[in-house]
Amino acid sequence: MPTDKLQRALATAAAHCRSQYPELSDADERAAYAAYRTHFAQREDEPPTSDRPAMDDLLLTLWDVIVDREEHGLDEPDGNLEDYYAAAFSALLAPVKPEEQPKEQDEAPIAMSDPPEQQPDTPAPVIKDDHLVDVVESEDHQGQIFTVRISLDGSNPEIWRRVLIPADVPQTELSYIIQAAMGWRGTDQFQFLPPQERELPTSGEPRLRDLLPEVGDDCGYEFDRGATWYHHLTLEEMGHAEGRRHYPVCTAGQRACPPEDVGSLREYEEMIKKMKDPTNDEYREMAGWLTQDFNPDAFNIEQANLRLSRHGQVGFQAVV
Repeated sequence: MPTDKLQRALATAAAHCRSQYPELSDADERAAYAAYRTHFAQREDEPPTSDRPAMDDLLLTLWDVIVDREEHGLDEPDGNLEDYYAAAFSALLAPVKPEEQPKEQDEAPIAMSDPPEQQPDTPAPVIKDDHLVDVVESEDHQGQIFTVRISLDGSNPEIWRRVLIPADVPQTELSYIIQAAMGWRGTDQFQFLPPQERELPTSGEPRLRDLLPEVGDDCGYEFDRGATWYHHLTLEEMGHAEGRRHYPVCTAGQRACPPEDVGSLREYEEMIKKMKDPTNDEYREMAGWLTQDFNPDAFNIEQANLRLSRHGQVGFQAVV
C-alpha cells in the first residue's frame, strides 16, 4: 500500500503547526519526521517529545494524525503497520523530485469520513505513563475526584467532554486540563466566571473545589486566542480516586474541537459547509489549512487522554 496519502496528511499537519510557530524551521520539521521514523522502526513504547514547546507541539500534531488515521482505519497495509508508518516518514525525509510531487485531489470532500461510534459511558482507560503527575491513592483523605462536564457554549450539536479531575487542582492547572481535554492548543489568557454569589478564597489561587463546591453547581470558563471561546462547566459527581488510576482522565465526549483560529462558532459552521463542497471557491483553501483527517463529528478519547497525560510536563502545550 503506497504511503502518499499518509505523507500528505502529515505534511499538511506539519505546515499548519509551523504557521502557528514561526520559530520552527525546515530542520525542525525533518527532525520530527526522523524521530517518528526511529519510533516506529524500533517499536518504541512512547511517542517522542521535546522540551521546546513549539517542537513538542509539532511532534504531538504528527502523532494526532497517526492516531486519527489508525482509529478510522484509513491505512491498511499488507504488512506491519509500524513498518508502514516508518516508511512514510522515511519518504518525507527523502528528497522529492518535482515530477514526483503528489497530485492535488479535487474530487472528494475533505476528511469527512463516517464518525466513529460514540461511547459516552465507556469506563475511563488507565493511562500507563511515568510522566503523569497526578497519581492519587484511594486511601488518601485528600484524594477527592470531581466528575466535571465541559461543553463549548453555543455549539450545536454540542461539543463536550466529561473529565475526572482532582478536586484540589488550582485554577491555572484546571485551565490547562480543560484545554487539553477539549483539544485547544493552549493559552494563558483565560478566566473562570463563577456565579457572583459564590464565595471564593480571599487569598491564594482558587481551586476546582472552590469553583464548583457542590454537585450540580456550574461555572463559566473562557480563554482568548485571537477569539474568545466560552465554556460551561458542571459538577456532575464527587468521588474518590480508584487505586492507582492516573488523573485527570477523560471518560467521554462528542465532536471535535474547532480550530481556535477559525474565529467563531458561526465561522466554524461555515467552514464545515465548505469542507463538504468541492465546488466551493474556498474549498482548496480549506484543504490546505486542515489536515486530511479532520472530522468535525469525531472525538478521539485516546488522543485527549494523551494530551492530559502531558499536562504536568515541562513545556506543556495543551494540543496539537
